[in-house]
Amino acid sequence: MVTSTATASSTTSRTAAAARTGLVAPAVLVVAAAGALAVRWPSVVLVGLLAAAVVAVMLLHVERAVLAYVAVEPFGDLVGTLHPAAVKVAGALLFVAWAVRLVLDARPVRLRHPGVLAAIALALVVLASLALQGASHEGAIGIAIRYWSYLAVLVVLVDTVRGAGPGRLERARRIAVVFTLSCSAAAVVGLVGFLADGGRAAGPLEDANDFAFFLVTAVPMALWLATGPGRRRWLYGACAVLLVAGILATFSRGALLGLAVMVLLGLALGLVRPRVVVAGLAAVVLAVTVAWVTASDVIDRSVQEKQHVAASNVDSRFTSWEMAAAMTADRPLLGHGPGGFQGEGDRYVPAGTSDTTHLDVAHQMYLDVSSELGLLGLGAFLLVLGSGTAGAWRARRLPELAGAGTAVVVAMAGVLVAACFLSEQYYLPVWLLAALGISLDPRTAEEEDA
Repeated sequence: MVTSTATASSTTSRTAAAARTGLVAPAVLVVAAAGALAVRWPSVVLVGLLAAAVVAVMLLHVERAVLAYVAVEPFGDLVGTLHPAAVKVAGALLFVAWAVRLVLDARPVRLRHPGVLAAIALALVVLASLALQGASHEGAIGIAIRYWSYLAVLVVLVDTVRGAGPGRLERARRIAVVFTLSCSAAAVVGLVGFLADGGRAAGPLEDANDFAFFLVTAVPMALWLATGPGRRRWLYGACAVLLVAGILATFSRGALLGLAVMVLLGLALGLVRPRVVVAGLAAVVLAVTVAWVTASDVIDRSVQEKQHVAASNVDSRFTSWEMAAAMTADRPLLGHGPGGFQGEGDRYVPAGTSDTTHLDVAHQMYLDVSSELGLLGLGAFLLVLGSGTAGAWRARRLPELAGAGTAVVVAMAGVLVAACFLSEQYYLPVWLLAALGISLDPRTAEEEDA
């Protein structure tokens, strides 16, 4: 018996030694190849190593992947110029990091919430609408994937923020900090470009209205952070001024209306005090005055250009709304499929319409969703947003969550108003706010902890 045990042990040792020996050659080849590349292309190797380190950090810590994704989104089109798939890669890393978390972390997912169920229902409606109505539209699958991607982002955000332990507020705060700073940096890019070239500030995004939508979403977050603890409150106050100045430079009337609603609601709910609003307005007026003195010709030309196209833009908005309403009435259940407005909208152009230049989107988020996904899709979409708003409102009842909940409620109000004039379901802000509201909801968190 002893002899057989010794023999087995000896055999195991020889096997392990052989395995180690077999790994030596590939390891030597990898090291040699890396050394040759470092000599030939040192900068490429350095960038590759940094990229590998960043990817490794993101994959092993889902919250860092969330923060990276939130930081990249406001710069989406600019990042896309570096590589068309750059933002998609950031999103893919986010999902992979979450999958790694599910495998390595023993804690269960924390997704028990009506808003998550509504998101799942919306994903199924998108699938049904794509299968029955929209598979033949050019770009239909891409639009469907965009819906599913943001719904997946919502799920990852909810599970990450709710997490394990009592750090939910701090995790939500970190996301708000990163989003606010990223949008403020984007506002700087937009203002510099506006003062240099005129037109409408779009910053790192192609469309000024989409750019304004990001900035509007970040304003209440900046105000919440500016009234919180810490020595950096002045930084977030400066961010709020930059964001408002950036919104003004976009000339987006929908965003400006949303901003006005947020200011009024923020005053009513105590997110911001009247003296802070007055001081903020004074800072914005000062910034605008300085800009006018230094670049009056550029600003004057930009204002005149906006006034020139304002009337035609109003007409095109009414026309696109009429088209989207007619499409919804024609197929009320599941709509015309993802991308249906762009694919079939020309069939619903009202008679006598001479200018169809700006009729490729509905310019109204709710009618856009109903025309493509029907009333079922619109209902599920509104349930997602409503669940996030209700969760944030309930969070206001708890002293420790009151500031964050109020910021999300105020931001959601402004975003929902601005979306009456913009098609913004394809961008992060609405999904981010819904995810934060669901995550802060104390009622379902208590049920999961019970």
